[in-house]
Amino acid sequence: TAIPTATPTPTATPTPAPQAVQLTTGGCCTQPFWSPDSQQVRFIDKPAADQPVGIWGVSTSAPQSAPEFVTDRLEESTALPDFLIDTDNNTTVIERRADGQRWTVPAGGRSVLISPDETRIAWAVTNSDAPSSQQVTALWLANLDGSDAQQIATLPRGGLSGWIANDVLLISSRESLDSREQILYALSLADGSRTELARGERLRGQSLSPSGGWLVHYVTFEQDTAMNGLWLVKTDGSQTTRLDENLFGAYQWRGCPDGCSPEEDRLLIVPFQPDAALHQLVELNPVTGETQPLTDPAITPFKIANGDWRVSPDGNTVAFVEASDRNIWVIELPER
Repeated sequence: TAIPTATPTPTATPTPAPQAVQLTTGGCCTQPFWSPDSQQVRFIDKPAADQPVGIWGVSTSAPQSAPEFVTDRLEESTALPDFLIDTDNNTTVIERRADGQRWTVPAGGRSVLISPDETRIAWAVTNSDAPSSQQVTALWLANLDGSDAQQIATLPRGGLSGWIANDVLLISSRESLDSREQILYALSLADGSRTELARGERLRGQSLSPSGGWLVHYVTFEQDTAMNGLWLVKTDGSQTTRLDENLFGAYQWRGCPDGCSPEEDRLLIVPFQPDAALHQLVELNPVTGETQPLTDPAITPFKIANGDWRVSPDGNTVAFVEASDRNIWVIELPER
């Protein structure tokens, strides 16, 4: 059976072309992330000897201004818009950011994933002291407050990757401990059924779209070279597409200001071109398979250092560490 592929269909670079804007100075900093409102790029730093280690930020509306101190709670760097998850001292505590209320859930110091409707949590418990070939993951589910905790699945050499929907989880597993192939499933919490989404010995980089309607991953070093590359999968299992090899590269999903539908999901790709002096941002529409270059290296020259880039929560801006000066720069993306 022929493997369906998505061939890039470039269109003209948008006008006016996006511009790269320098946000920080002095070679600051690495691993940028965004404030929940997409108005500030943040990073962990200690700007001076008499200033604290913590999270600092620069507003996108005030490029090259002095960084503002945000908090000394470094866990804020991985916080969700509505919740912060604290896993210190073998105890898992969820904090609601709106009012600061905190409560303990029975995950034993493990991180938890919160459902899209914020009513349930899921987490994985693995016998990580065993050899990797003998590790088994127990999948747990509970209400957001930690009540009604129950084990719902056992996953040989598997794990938990995210919530596809309020009642569907993305998990990985194997048919047995001895199996060479990893399998990605959509697990229905309603009836326990599993829908196979992908399988292979070297599945990597799985990432769910903002709507949960699409999954992207890549495959490398398969003996059947037709299996290698970047893959898009519809999470109901109805469609699997291998992208054109010219699109292989780094990727992140582009969010929407008010949440995305599966039709609104867009994948941003920085194609891997080893000899290229500059990078380019390309946008893929998973529904149609069409691609659109968002930047032109001749007009918007930039090069991302060490794959260090992040899309804003609203999907309107990309922050990245520029290879030439190690400062953080931003590019405002064209409208959809």
